[in-house]
Amino acid sequence: MTNSTFDPTGGLPPEADYCMLEQPEGTTHYGENHAFWFFDDDNKAHSYNHVDAIQHFYELRTERNWLMLEDGRVLYNWSEGRHTTKRQAGGSCLKFTCIEPFRRWSVDYLGTMRVSSAEELAKARGHEGPRAIVEYHVDVETGAEPWKQGKGYAYGDTRYEQLYRHTGYVKTSLGDDFKIAGMGVRTHRRGPRIMSNWHGHCWETALFPSGRGFALKRFASEDGPKGWPVPKWSEACVIDQGRVIPAEVIESAWLSHMKPRGEAVRVRLRSALGDAEITGVVMGTSWRTMHLNNVDTNHRSFGVWGEPGEYIMGQGACRWSWDGESVIGQIERSVITEHLDKSDLAY
Repeated sequence: MTNSTFDPTGGLPPEADYCMLEQPEGTTHYGENHAFWFFDDDNKAHSYNHVDAIQHFYELRTERNWLMLEDGRVLYNWSEGRHTTKRQAGGSCLKFTCIEPFRRWSVDYLGTMRVSSAEELAKARGHEGPRAIVEYHVDVETGAEPWKQGKGYAYGDTRYEQLYRHTGYVKTSLGDDFKIAGMGVRTHRRGPRIMSNWHGHCWETALFPSGRGFALKRFASEDGPKGWPVPKWSEACVIDQGRVIPAEVIESAWLSHMKPRGEAVRVRLRSALGDAEITGVVMGTSWRTMHLNNVDTNHRSFGVWGEPGEYIMGQGACRWSWDGESVIGQIERSVITEHLDKSDLAY
């Protein structure tokens, strides 16, 4: 699947893709995380998976993940474990294995997940209830060089994203058993992450069958979400047969209400390749709360809850279309609770 016209490493050494096993001396709030999103072309299942070093105690890693199914179920889990090595980021049930740096990885999960829905998570804090045994496996092969983001707002020292294609399967004790294939995006971040000036964000990504794609990340100014004419920080790129081309964000889709699916969104980008307009329809959303003032506390924050001033994050799948091509890709957005239209909660 890999196109030979680009270098999947982007010039980075293999060790840049591996896991750190201890926090660097003399640092504070220095973290590391690996994350893998994957989406199914047939809309059967989409998933977010994250393994994060617990600062000051790198032997232990937090894992959080959700699995979104076509019928509206959202299964989620949040736990900790010690299955991390140099070439494997792992918590208790979730493992990312580096087979060939920047080229091939695998994602494996075997454990239980809370059975929920976007509607339930939008109304309250996630709580214990029915759980299903879930197993999934995904083979990852990258389809673009890394999109490197420097010392930017809330990034840490280094961060890169890499678009990929995958094949795999999903099984649950509820009777689900099917193969999946599609696109995904992986991220790897190292360094201190300062969230004190967080005022919302949007992050949207897709890799189309032809080999072109896009990625953007925007952070909002403190003026709030109504319009956001001048974001605090903005980066974007378009992908041309695996090559990363810097781009300017002309328009992106901010979060303004809690509609879990069916929302029409639009992205407009400008690069050396010209202007691009990409439209999308949100296929599903998983909701969680960002507790920004608790850096050293492991908040298991699925669902919508907390004090006024907290930020709600919607993570989900979006069917993106660009000049007649379509693919299901990623969408993630956050906004302060007070600015969020909750009229869609009357399902």
